This record gives sequence, structure tokens and C-alpha cells, in this order.
Amino acid sequence: MEIRHFVTFKKVIETGSFTQAAEHLGYTQSTVTTHIQALEEHLGGPLFDRMGRKIKLTDIGSKLLPYVKEVLDTYEKIESITTDGEDIRGDLKIAAPESLTVYRLEPILKEFRNNFPHVNISLSNATCGDNKRSILNGSADVAFVMMPEFQDSDLIVHSLLDESIVLVGSPDCSLNILDNSYKNQKISECFLANEKECSYRVMFEEYLGVRGIVPSQTMELWSIEAIKRCVRSGLGIACLPLMTVEDEIKEGRLKMIPCDGGFKQIFSQVAYHKNKWISPALSAFINITLKHAKDWSNEKITY
Repeated sequence: MEIRHFVTFKKVIETGSFTQAAEHLGYTQSTVTTHIQALEEHLGGPLFDRMGRKIKLTDIGSKLLPYVKEVLDTYEKIESITTDGEDIRGDLKIAAPESLTVYRLEPILKEFRNNFPHVNISLSNATCGDNKRSILNGSADVAFVMMPEFQDSDLIVHSLLDESIVLVGSPDCSLNILDNSYKNQKISECFLANEKECSYRVMFEEYLGVRGIVPSQTMELWSIEAIKRCVRSGLGIACLPLMTVEDEIKEGRLKMIPCDGGFKQIFSQVAYHKNKWISPALSAFINITLKHAKDWSNEKITY
């Protein structure tokens, strides 16, 4: 058995398939199969039940998993050992939503990379719900989310900033789209939104539901930039974090639409598992993140 076999085994579990594990690890699918077969031959039984496209751990696989996590955690600690205390090495897996990646993380990543060039950074983008799950299942070391403040008995969570959420339309849109007169009515505007698990999409749909307001239709798009472009062209309205549309509002390319009663508070937050070993790389990254969060608070603009 080799460390790389354990890494492959864990990645298959995290991704749910041999194919996706191969893509994440940069292997061919046959290499992933070979690694799993090597473990199975050594242990004398199958690790997975293969049912069509789905895979499920066997009893042997389930018994092996906690030991694999322990071995890889220890291996990570060994990899971080250096003769020079300033020469931090290792891997850092970060999960974050698109909005925070594009509009918040750049200076954090830049400072971290400048200070610790020997740390390998892996950054994945997904919904806040997926990012939270990624630290619970161990597929990420640290995760950013933007959602109402939360606590979890398994997680250490730092609240970074109260993020303003705004409704925007094109420069020609009406400012009366969501005033009191529209309760229990259908509005003519199309709601432009990203994925269904997006926290501020859920928040806005709840806001409409409480007031009995129904958009004429909902159009799902793949990125914040795509949503902004469609809003600017007059295709509909969108509910987005202020940080993502601040420049467009200042320049008059988007118009902020008043919303009676306002929205729930949503915070950018960073979290990691309470039982995870805090490597020097992870510790440094968290410290840099918290330092930058203070700068965000000082620079925050309200409208």
C-alpha cells in the first residue's frame, strides 16, 4: 500500500466516482482503478459496490476510511515539517462561492502566495451549502460561505462582514417594482438568478413569498457577471451582494431598487472543522483572512 493509493481512495469517496476522482487528481481512470485494486488485493476484499454509475462503500471500505483519514492527516503533518520555521510548505484546499472568490479573496490569496510560495493552493467554487459540506466531509481545509450567521458543533466559524444584499435593475427600470402596491401580485419583470442553493437567491425568494409576490419568470444563469450583463440590457432584475454591483451602481450602469422592509442579514464567514489539525499553512491563511476582514469593515459603503 502506498500513500497515493490512500489519496485516490479518499478522492473517489469525495467525488462519488472513479471518473471525477481521476479528473481531480490528474490521472487516467485506469490509474484510479489500479490504485483501488491494489488496496483491495492487499485487504482481501472489495472497497466499493459498483451499482451502475453510483458507488457505495462496502463494509471493508467503511472500516478502512477512518484509518485512511488518520494516515493522510499524519502525512500532511510530516509534509509540513521544515528546518526553517518561516519556510511553510504543504497543501491548502479552499472552498468558496463565486462572489467571495471574485470580490473578496484576491488580496488574501495574493498576500498568502507572496508570504508562503511553497504552499500548494487548491481553490474550488460551489454553493455555500456545498462549501459547508466540504469541510464536514474533509474535502476542504477551510471554506468561505455567505449566509445568515450560523453555528455548528463540528465547526469553528468566524464571521467576517455583514454583506449588504441589494435588488438591481437596468438604468431604465422602475423604482416601484416592489413597493407595497405589489403585494399578492405578479410582477412583469423576470428574476435573473444563479443556482437554487445560493443563499441570497433563497433569501429573495422567501422575501417575495412572504409578500405573495410572483415574478413573471425566473431565468437561471451560470455566473454573477452573466447576470449583471443581462440586467444591464434590461432582461430582468437580480438580487446580488452589493460588493458585486457597487461599481455599476456608482457609474449608473445599474439602478438599485428599493425593497419594502429590507432583507435578512447575510454575513461572509470562514469556517474549518474543529477536529482538523491546524497546519502552519492553514493557521497563516486564517490569520491573513481575519486581518483583511477588518479592512473590509473599514471600507464598507452603505447606500
